[in-house]
Amino acid sequence: MSRRPAGRIAVVGAGSAGAFFVLELSRLRPGVPIDLYERGGAPPGAGIVLSWEFADRIKADHPQVLDIPGSAMATWDRTLTVVDTERVWSGAYGMFGVSREEFQRHARDLASGLPNVTLRRRTVSGRPGEPGDHDLVVVADGARSRTRASREGEFGTRAFPGRTRFLWMSTPIALEPTFVLKPVSGGLLIVHSYPHGTDVSTFIVEADIEVIAAQGLHDRPLPEVETLLAEIFKDELRGAPLRAQTGGWRAFSTITNERWHSGPLVLIGDAAHTVHFSTGSGTALAIDDARCLARALAERSSAAEALAQYEAERRPVIQAAQAEADESRRWFETLSRRERVRGHQTVFALRSRRAANTYGRLRARDPEFVDAAVRTLAGGPADGEPADLPIGLGGIRLTGRCAAVEDDGRGGPVLRLPAADGYVPCPVLDAGGPPPDPVPRCALVAGDPDAGLGAFVRRLRSGGASAVGLLVPAAEPAKAKETTAAGGDFLAVPSLPGNGRGERTRAADEARYECGLPVLLLSAEPFSRDEINTLILGGRIDLFAYVGGLKADIS
Repeated sequence: MSRRPAGRIAVVGAGSAGAFFVLELSRLRPGVPIDLYERGGAPPGAGIVLSWEFADRIKADHPQVLDIPGSAMATWDRTLTVVDTERVWSGAYGMFGVSREEFQRHARDLASGLPNVTLRRRTVSGRPGEPGDHDLVVVADGARSRTRASREGEFGTRAFPGRTRFLWMSTPIALEPTFVLKPVSGGLLIVHSYPHGTDVSTFIVEADIEVIAAQGLHDRPLPEVETLLAEIFKDELRGAPLRAQTGGWRAFSTITNERWHSGPLVLIGDAAHTVHFSTGSGTALAIDDARCLARALAERSSAAEALAQYEAERRPVIQAAQAEADESRRWFETLSRRERVRGHQTVFALRSRRAANTYGRLRARDPEFVDAAVRTLAGGPADGEPADLPIGLGGIRLTGRCAAVEDDGRGGPVLRLPAADGYVPCPVLDAGGPPPDPVPRCALVAGDPDAGLGAFVRRLRSGGASAVGLLVPAAEPAKAKETTAAGGDFLAVPSLPGNGRGERTRAADEARYECGLPVLLLSAEPFSRDEINTLILGGRIDLFAYVGGLKADIS
């Protein structure tokens, strides 16, 4: 098949996505005429985060892309998390921050300096979305793309706003890369900060809207908000001021498009999709979009084939990235409404909110941090993994946290809990019937908290039960707190459908926080031991049982 250039191309937006598309296509097809349209104005935000692994990959083809002043960059290999007054260090593995303005300016200058490229400071044909005399228009003008907005129906654009609000700021001081979880009235103020130069850092504050309002930070002039936040975080900022880089508090919107190309227009980067800033992957994804599209145009004999190839290659990658980013976003949204946080356990949950960061992987890469988290969970020196640590349930001391589940021979399930004197049987009882005779040492009780559940539990205790668990129905996770009033020693909460770690354990995690009791996760699917360790050490659950092989329904 013969290959030919794609004709004259317009690139709307000279940020990272647009500039790298120009650089890559010009490298592969030097003769393609390209008009690069700069939208003008300073780029939003302050700094961006990249990994050295990613940087090395793009420098292999474009050696000059990071030839920017050293004062506009900062590297790190560990991250500080400030949990109330506790300071916890953990690894960060070859990351660096760079000034967004310097990075994009340099990439734009490299692209516009090529002989086949003309830099223009206006929109295509004076109107967004109009191809003019171009054969292809690459839409790279960001999350608030005017070009895409003019044809949202054609692209099938949707925006899903998050629950929290954030304010992207900078401060004229080099900070350690830090998460700050500061308890205030009604929840937490959460800070994502990192240096992006020798004397400047990004400082993003995120919180639930009710928490923001409770601090007097909502509906105030931006200069007043900057001053108030600088005072709230004066210790973390060492007295430095804050300057907003966005126009005020806003919700982060996850943008999706059913179609990434329509007629002569094709979307790349944030114009096509967004991922929550907590994953720090937006710029890298945009650059990879740009390079993929350029390669497809260089390889295919028609633009139509190239656009189809580009979307087929990148859409699965972006869907996975958005799923992971949504998991991270929801974790921070949930955390922002909590007034109690638990040092190392909360930090491990923060680190393991992404699927790849399991107990085993983090322990291999950051053993000092993980060992400290295990010691904190154990309450002292510990040699075992989280699943092997002892835990008390009422009057029973368990020697591990994984329960076996089997049929009792009469069609009913029974848990087998590991204890020093052997496995303790824990049958599942219906509060609507009479207690068994003799009363078991441990029992898990299912029943309506409004219909005699408390009385049934009291009868078990008077009969000699040492530990009583309460089953929270899968269909009614909100009843956990109401169920707790029956007087149990632990809760059993079924896992929920979903692919993400947080989604599967959402009900268990919420019950554990709201009720203050140990939580046993009942899973219809087997979890690896590594995943069980991850969930326990992150404080999402306390115990685990696989119930999928039972004939009886235990949910």
